[in-house]
Amino acid sequence: MVTSMALACGAEPASSVELRQTVAELVDLGRAMAIEQSAVALSSALDPAATSEELATRLFADLSAGIPCAAVMSRGPTELRVEFGAPDGNCSMAEPKLAGALRIELSAPSPEVRMATLTHLDLERAGSRLAGTTRITRGPDGTLRIISELRLASVSERQLEIQADRIQSDAAGELSLDGWHRWQTLMGDWEMELGGWTLRAGELLPVDGVASIDTPFEHDIYVDFTGEDAGGLGLRVNGGRRDHMFVVDASGEIVDVGEP
Repeated sequence: MVTSMALACGAEPASSVELRQTVAELVDLGRAMAIEQSAVALSSALDPAATSEELATRLFADLSAGIPCAAVMSRGPTELRVEFGAPDGNCSMAEPKLAGALRIELSAPSPEVRMATLTHLDLERAGSRLAGTTRITRGPDGTLRIISELRLASVSERQLEIQADRIQSDAAGELSLDGWHRWQTLMGDWEMELGGWTLRAGELLPVDGVASIDTPFEHDIYVDFTGEDAGGLGLRVNGGRRDHMFVVDASGEIVDVGEP
């Protein structure tokens, strides 16, 4: 009798609808991260031996040469503004496929630390727009700490307010990520711990790694990213009952594969 009562009072597992919604949240987070990572890649050469002024001068030269369709402007000795797209109309979107503008401020919080503060001024890619700030510092081992306060207006017509703190390293053209994300939508507050992510440039989701997600519906959902699968990237999702499989293609379309 005690056992049956305990089962009756236990929390119900997440429904298949909630599992799919969790995957949709990950896709929109991926849209935000894809835009943010493009900006981070442009701004993260933070040599601790250089002054903030020297970093700004080097970055101005690198961006001016590397993004011919963008307008790069100095705004003082340690601040740059990058406007993507071509004033002469020869390019619709500048590499790395961004529209909008980015402000970059270089600083030295301590003698050993250099920081880049990025302000995303409606940076846009593939119909999604990103605003807010990202702070980047480089560790002595070459890793980056990336702290974010972002707002995404998704191509799926959803709004996300995102806070994140993660450690990132780069190996063989892939990013390795660990850390956390919190975000708010009209549904409520979401929290995610992420571990061992491997993220390829341009992908919305990692090819491996795991995530533990607290949903607004008081469920804990575990996600295992399983890599390439049937024209997209696979996810094994569990909300307390059985594993459920999904595949997400490059555009963010979600296919419900069902139970394995």
